[in-house]
Amino acid sequence: MPEPSAASGGEPPTDERPGADPGPRGRWWWAAWLVPGYAISYGLVLALLSDGFFWLAIPGMLGLATVVLLALHVLLEGPFGAAVPYATDGTDREGPVKHHYKILIGRYLLVVVVSVAMVAVPLAVDVDYLYPFVGTGMVALLLGTRFWLPQIVSMRKCARILKVYDFEFRSPVQKSNLRGNGVRSLTLGADGSPRMSAREPLCSDRWPRGIENGVWFAGDDPFGGVILVPGTGELMCMQPATWSAQDKARRQADHQRRERARRAGLARKSI
Repeated sequence: MPEPSAASGGEPPTDERPGADPGPRGRWWWAAWLVPGYAISYGLVLALLSDGFFWLAIPGMLGLATVVLLALHVLLEGPFGAAVPYATDGTDREGPVKHHYKILIGRYLLVVVVSVAMVAVPLAVDVDYLYPFVGTGMVALLLGTRFWLPQIVSMRKCARILKVYDFEFRSPVQKSNLRGNGVRSLTLGADGSPRMSAREPLCSDRWPRGIENGVWFAGDDPFGGVILVPGTGELMCMQPATWSAQDKARRQADHQRRERARRAGLARKSI
């Protein structure tokens, strides 16, 4: 049975917020730009088949590479597009983990299916003007795997922590930094908690709506933990941003706390 966290927090707000909104730059918005961009770039690459305009293939290949990178970013990264199917009030630790895995694996499988089709079909029909799809598919599969693996690693860290610690509510949340690949810095509560370096497995480039009002935290401050955002349902794994500054607090922790941190994978800096 998981043990409760090291400290207790305040009470969560009672208002319910809808699921995360992908915003105006959602997948359909991006598709409206990426599909024409891919078509134009593909046409330029076909200049390789001509005798006099083969140089047009250079901007075409650059365009295809850009479209692939942006498409992978849109598909593999970003918040949930609808309300989550689990409780976000700190009572459910398995639901968030299962749903995040489902979303991440589903997104990656789509990349695999599309990439394999782009490679296999042109090779099967052996038509010259379809061969640019082969290169595009191979690049998409390699880069997609490269982008997806850190997401799964981050999710596994969240799952491991939630097998050990229960949720407690922390409020408010001070947002201090937001970087790429789901990395951000924040501080939980106003009682001297350390500033945390957090990683969101979904790799969203925005703050979840309403996070400043409080989150559910599972962990132990000097070691790190996981937060669950009420309403929108995102998980983030985190550890103190300045790991060495918490050395004294970790040494002063009793054996039970240190053992729980070890089982949760928080005994060493890994985030």
